[in-house]
Amino acid sequence: MRTSSPEVEALYAAGHWMLSQRRTADAAVLFRAMVEADERDERGWLALGACHEEIAQPALAVVMYDAALEVAAPAPRCAIAKARVLKRVDRDDDAAAALELAVEHASQIDDDELVRLARAEMGR
Repeated sequence: MRTSSPEVEALYAAGHWMLSQRRTADAAVLFRAMVEADERDERGWLALGACHEEIAQPALAVVMYDAALEVAAPAPRCAIAKARVLKRVDRDDDAAAALELAVEHASQIDDDELVRLARAEMGR
């Protein structure tokens, strides 16, 4: 498992605190800084995508999740999040492909819980 620097951990914690305070724009700034500091940390991409979902920017959320799938692979959580966004905008075939990728990525990191979660999403 990768370990992040204390600075990245601080950005992550502060970003989530901002989200808990409904300060999505401020949280997004912190998560962008986190991604710039460590682009291979899936959590930053996932949180940044969630910020874009929160402010009704599903296309940008998908861009964030796709970026994670490129630079932070394997990124099963981002593939699952991408699938959820795609389902919401009626792109069911693309969502199914994202979930298949999520299962593949979760299997690569040997995370049975994420495999189950992705498969459960397939059935929805």
